[in-house]
Amino acid sequence: MEQSVSREVCLEHHPTARNKAVAARSLNAGSVIITVPALSSVLYQSAKGQRCDACHRLSSSTDRLRKCTGCAGYWYCGTECQTKQWKAHHRIICKELNRYLTSPEYQSMSEHDRVDALLVSQLFAQFFPNGQEERVQDDQFSTFMDLMKSPARRQCPPLCIKRGTLSASQAKAQDLYDRFGNNNFILHSHLNSYAHGIFPQASRLFNHSCMPNAVAKYIITPSEPVRMDVIALRNIVEGEEITLPYLDPALPSNVRQEALRSNYGFACKCDLCSVTNVASPIVPPPRGSEELENMEIALHIFIFGTPGGTIHIPRGTNYYRTMPDTLTPLLHESYLPAISEIFSRASHEGQYEEALHVGPPLLALYFLKYPLNYPQIGMHALELAKTAWNAIVMNVPTSSRDDVQAYLAIASQVLNNLGPEGDGDGPLEELRLLKQALGENV
Repeated sequence: MEQSVSREVCLEHHPTARNKAVAARSLNAGSVIITVPALSSVLYQSAKGQRCDACHRLSSSTDRLRKCTGCAGYWYCGTECQTKQWKAHHRIICKELNRYLTSPEYQSMSEHDRVDALLVSQLFAQFFPNGQEERVQDDQFSTFMDLMKSPARRQCPPLCIKRGTLSASQAKAQDLYDRFGNNNFILHSHLNSYAHGIFPQASRLFNHSCMPNAVAKYIITPSEPVRMDVIALRNIVEGEEITLPYLDPALPSNVRQEALRSNYGFACKCDLCSVTNVASPIVPPPRGSEELENMEIALHIFIFGTPGGTIHIPRGTNYYRTMPDTLTPLLHESYLPAISEIFSRASHEGQYEEALHVGPPLLALYFLKYPLNYPQIGMHALELAKTAWNAIVMNVPTSSRDDVQAYLAIASQVLNNLGPEGDGDGPLEELRLLKQALGENV
C-alpha cells in the first residue's frame, strides 16, 4: 500500500525491509528530495567552543561565541540559541554537566560513545523532563520512537541528569538508546565530520545502497536547528527507490558487509555488492614497482579512455560491472588509504610532481568505487585542480592550464550538483576563485 510523504516521496512495501521510499515523480539531479530538521544534535569535543551548540554556526571575529556561565561546557552564538536550548533541555543538564564530564564512567568512553551519551541525555531531558512522568508530545519524537531498534543492543550509558532520578529513568533511556546505532547520522561540513544528530524522518524513509542515488547534506542557519537536505545524485525516474549510503561505499566489500550486518542487521544485496563481493582481494604490488605502475595506467585507461594526459569527464557509469579482473588488487583495503595519504602529503608539502602522479589514478578509483556525482569525487577533483594550479605557479613542467580546467570541470559538475552546504566558505567558493584565477567566467 502506497503512503504519500511529500510531492517528491511516497512509501511503498518492501519485501525484506520495513518499507522503501520511492520517487512520487521524476526528480532531476541536484534537486532537494526532502528536508528534515534535527530533532537533537551534539558536537564533537573538537568542535566545542568553535561552533554554537544549538545551530552549529562557526565562531568568527564578528560573531563570537559565549559560553554558558552555569556549566562552561556549552557555547552559543547569541541569546536566541541559548534560550531555545535552555527551554529544550539545558536547564536540566547544566547543573550536572561538570560532575558528569569528570565521572569515571564518562572518561572511560570512546569519543563516539561520549557524543552519544550526551545526545541521549539531551533527548531524555527534552522529552522526559520529569523522569517518570508522561513525555512531551512532538511529531518528530513520535517518528523517532517508531524507528526500528538496533540489532546490536548496547547498554545505555549513564545520563547527565540529577542522580536521584537515574535508576528510575534508565529503562526509558535504554529505549531511546536502542534506536541510536542504526538510525543516527554523522553531521559534516564540506565532508569534515563535526557532530552526531537525529533526523527521524530520514531514518524512517531511506534504505541503504552502496550505489545510492541520493546523499544527505547539512544546512547551517543561524539560530535554527541544523537541517538535512537529501539531494538527488542523478536523475531519478518516477517509482524508483531512493536510497542513501549508511557507510562509505569506497570501503572494501567484506568490510561493508560486516558493518551492515553488525550495526543494521542485514546483508546488502545491492548491485555493487553483488558484482564486487570479493572476500579478500590480493594485496596490490608495492609502490614504485613496475607492476603497480602498469595497473594504475590500466585503471586510468579503463575510466578515462587514455593512458595519461589531460582527462575528460567520464561519460560512463557503474564501471564496477565491467572492471577487468586484473584491477582487482586495487580494491584491497590497503590501497585506497595508502594512495590517499601519498597524495595528501605530497600536495600539502609542495611535492607537486608526485601529487600529480598519484592524483589521477586516485580520481579514477573514486569513479570506480562511487556512484555518479558522489561528493568525494568532486572534492578530490578540486584538490587536484588546486594542486595543478600551484604546480603551474611553481613552474613544475608536468602541469598545464588544460589539466587545471579538466579537474575543475569534474569538480564543478559534482559540487554544483550537491550545492551549498555546511559552513559558508567552502568548495564552491574555492571553485569560483580558481576559475577567476584562470580567467574563466564565474
